[in-house]
Amino acid sequence: MTRVLLRALLCGAMTLGARRAADQVVDTTAKGADPDPAMLSPAMVEAGRKIFHGKGTCFGCHGAKLLGGPVAPALTGPSWRHITGTYEAIIDRVDNGLPGTLMVPHPGGITESQVFLVASYIYAVSHQMAKP
Repeated sequence: MTRVLLRALLCGAMTLGARRAADQVVDTTAKGADPDPAMLSPAMVEAGRKIFHGKGTCFGCHGAKLLGGPVAPALTGPSWRHITGTYEAIIDRVDNGLPGTLMVPHPGGITESQVFLVASYIYAVSHQMAKP
């Protein structure tokens, strides 16, 4: 990973982390701040794709094309079963999971920075900025 990409990820993680720490509770029914599409670089989306389909094991429930299945919703539209499709809501769900479901925090043991990459990939696909 290049230093520039790593710095961008760390800055984004610190900014969003500080914002989330101040809020403590994310209202997933409200429209949150979405990233500027220019900020979601192809390298970030591709890194998130690799984690989603690899270590994160996300594809096991959400499917290879993010179409969902019997245990998990599709991640292809602007909103889903339990959350809106905002970038912030996606980060919150990957970071914190959903109690009472198979959606665990940090699926596959992914790191905090990998949470942001996976969220970038899911957001890009669900908002038709990338293909699954």
